[in-house]
Amino acid sequence: MPTRIDALLAEHVAAGHWPGAAWAVGRPGDERPLAGGAVGLLAREPGAEPVRADTLYDLASLTKPLALGAIVLALAAEGRLDPEEPLDAELPELAERPAGAPSLVDLLVHRAGLPAWYPLYRRTASLERVPEVIAELAEERPVGGPVYSCLGPIAAGIALERRFGVPLRELFAREVAAPLGLDGREVTPGPVDPALLAVTAPTECGRIHEAELAAAAVPDAALGTALVPGPPDALRGEVHDGNAAMLGGFAGNAGLFATAGAVFRIASAIASGERPFDRLAARLVASVLAEGGCDARTFAFQSGRAPQAPAGPFGPRSFGHTGFAGTSVWISPEHDLVAVLLTNRVHPRWTEAPIQRWRRSFHEAVLRFDGDRA
Repeated sequence: MPTRIDALLAEHVAAGHWPGAAWAVGRPGDERPLAGGAVGLLAREPGAEPVRADTLYDLASLTKPLALGAIVLALAAEGRLDPEEPLDAELPELAERPAGAPSLVDLLVHRAGLPAWYPLYRRTASLERVPEVIAELAEERPVGGPVYSCLGPIAAGIALERRFGVPLRELFAREVAAPLGLDGREVTPGPVDPALLAVTAPTECGRIHEAELAAAAVPDAALGTALVPGPPDALRGEVHDGNAAMLGGFAGNAGLFATAGAVFRIASAIASGERPFDRLAARLVASVLAEGGCDARTFAFQSGRAPQAPAGPFGPRSFGHTGFAGTSVWISPEHDLVAVLLTNRVHPRWTEAPIQRWRRSFHEAVLRFDGDRA
């Protein structure tokens, strides 16, 4: 029977705000959500397809906490990594700055003095030069207040690969997915296995919005035009983010695909300190580590104290993350809830929209729904 959450999300489908959506709600520490569902369409182009509860969505920036952050926290829980240690050996390109090499905490709390975004593929075609380019773009200032940056998690992902000698996707599978009992049908780094494309939500046609941003940032560069703009058809199973695409389809900033249930499973385990994480991980993600301007950051997540956060009624003690493609996960210790909302709102084309307001209304519906169940 449809819930009031389904009804709310269906209103957005009818208004054309997104083709469809999947959601899940439950308690931190639980293996499975208490409730969930899916409404609307998987795709609008080239033909209408119904959405499913097991639809894989491009998580976009949810990759930062649920893949990169989760890997760091899992390794730290085993004593194989100190997140506070400067990455002099792993990122020597950044060690020459006046502030010195950042730590993983600096990069995942967004206090490493890096610009918010840059189309790296317009500066280099060499994957080995990416940290050097990031170092060239770094601001000449010490570690300080948070500036949300996609470049920091990219650098952090490269640092982990250099430290452990294996691709980031292998670290995710080994340190996060396997211990939580998640298989490739539930969560997978991109590109998605062709056998699963039928249950994968498509995103934007051609990465047109990013192409406009990249052209404005670096107007005369000939590099990267094969990626951004990309093929004219809707991306399906390929990461929407251009920098992650250049880095092979999965990087520290983007490239994870997952179902709403899998997002809940990872977030629930992190928030509760369940293995492969620990109580320190649960404290780090819930504690504000950098605050200033309009932002407040915990480890790998945004705090509900940030004025622009979509926490809404979840309150200032809550924390979570959003993704550009239309995804979000938000955790409320006060209400003992994890709320997951996955959409592909950029399909078939990105448009400006009050997405944070829509997320807040989803959280309001979650609280009313949970009250109904109490």
